[in-house]
Amino acid sequence: MKDPAVLFYTQDFLTGTFCMTDAQVGKYIRLLCLQQQNGGLCENEMMKVCGEKDDIIWAKFDFDGTQYFNKRMAFETNKRRKFTESRIANLSHMDSHMEICNKKDEIRNKNKEIEFKSEVFEFLEKYPEKMLNAFCSYWTEPNKSKTKMRFELQKTFEIGRRLVTWANNDKGFNKNEKTDLISYEELLERFNKGDVNIWKMYEKVIINGKNCYQRKKITA
Repeated sequence: MKDPAVLFYTQDFLTGTFCMTDAQVGKYIRLLCLQQQNGGLCENEMMKVCGEKDDIIWAKFDFDGTQYFNKRMAFETNKRRKFTESRIANLSHMDSHMEICNKKDEIRNKNKEIEFKSEVFEFLEKYPEKMLNAFCSYWTEPNKSKTKMRFELQKTFEIGRRLVTWANNDKGFNKNEKTDLISYEELLERFNKGDVNIWKMYEKVIINGKNCYQRKKITA
């Protein structure tokens, strides 16, 4: 694809064409445009634009044995081409760099997610697995730039405290509370606080493969 433009230095052009007539200036600028698009000019093209050989206009062009060309236009065209190629190369490098950065962020986020889930599931004895998975799914959601997860954007984040709040707002968890399910740790804590009959009030049950304690049903 041909470059549709080139830098045009108006002051230099005005100085270089000061002694030309308006007609000569028009022919000269047209020849420069043709050279920029075609890379050079044959004699027929020069004559077609000028109508006749005009020494003032011809003096602005060199002949390499095959084509006529204006040195300044050739220089600016080549400079523009090199600039365009360098921009394309830089964009390609940037794309490659961004791809590497995105890959690093993806790996980092995956490792952080695994670490986060590992810490959350230390509370599995206290909270149901389904609730913990929902908690992890929410707090490990990445931001738009994929550089940080939701929990990393918080000023403070202590998993145990956050889980208490989450459980209080979790309807499923609250429903389980109404069935009088408690953990071994909670039983032990209540016993140590003086509730010596607590062990008689609960029986061990297995839920989702985990040991829990459920209040015994009172029968008449």
